[in-house]
Parts: sequence; C-alpha cells; structure tokens
Amino acid sequence: MRDIGVGLIGTGFMGKAHALAFRAARAVLGDVPTARLEILCDTPAERAEQMAAQFGFARATDDWRALVNDPAVEIVSITTPNRMHCEMALAAIEAGKHVYCEKPMGLTLNEARSMAEAAGRAGVKTMVGYNYIKNPAFEHARELIARGAIGTPVHFRGFVDE
Repeated sequence: MRDIGVGLIGTGFMGKAHALAFRAARAVLGDVPTARLEILCDTPAERAEQMAAQFGFARATDDWRALVNDPAVEIVSITTPNRMHCEMALAAIEAGKHVYCEKPMGLTLNEARSMAEAAGRAGVKTMVGYNYIKNPAFEHARELIARGAIGTPVHFRGFVDE
C-alpha cells in the first residue's frame, strides 16, 4: 500500500495528538496507507523546528500557506485556534488537498457550509475531528431524545470526564 504525505498545522495539545496518531495509524489500524510526515507548521519557526524533530516530520515551516501548497503534502491536518480553521481549510481544499480539521469546522454555519461546498467541488475528502460522535453515552442520549423519553430539550450543557 502506498504512503500519504501529511502536513500538520499547529502543535498545541491537539496537534501533538494528531502527530502521534498519524505515526501510529498503520500499527494500530493495519491495512491503511503509511503516513509520511512531510511538514509541520507552527510559529515561531524555532518551535516548528523543535516539534518537527520531536514528532519525526521531515521539514518544518512557520508559513501555513507554503505547507498547503507543497506538492509532497496530500492531507492537511488543521489543529490551530478555531478562528483560523476556515481560511486554512479553504486554502488546502483549493490546493487539492484532503483536510482533517479539528472541531469546530468554522465559527459560523456559513463558514462550515462554504468548506463543505468547496470540498465537494474539488473532489477531496474532509473530516472533522469530532472523536466522541460514536460515544455510547452520546448515542444513548440521542436515542432518549429521538423516542421522546425526556421531552423536548431546550438547553444542554455537558462535559466528558475521561
């Protein structure tokens, strides 16, 4: 199976989690493409260099636009502050890259729609990093709501305690 070039933007908590996940994907999941860790982007440049070395990326940059336009990068992983997701994802999609974007996709429904529509036009795959979507507790709550067991929710506040 061929490998796939990965570009990672952001090295906060989720960026580190993505870097580790890409490194472990083949060992954990089996018959999937091997992630070729091409470029890691963060600011300042010194931090990008340090994190690239720590996580095994071939190169580092402080310019996310250079990352999304690099021909060796096939999938862009976006783990930056929320306000940056839409612009980065749209640029990556326009460059013909697949996108794995941490939640939320954008700050508004219109941003999210524009990202989904752009991906559809470009024919690239996208994914939002919402890892609790199949959580049994969430599925149970969805079932309770669907069958009317708890009435009509008008407000919800929750947290996940791992």
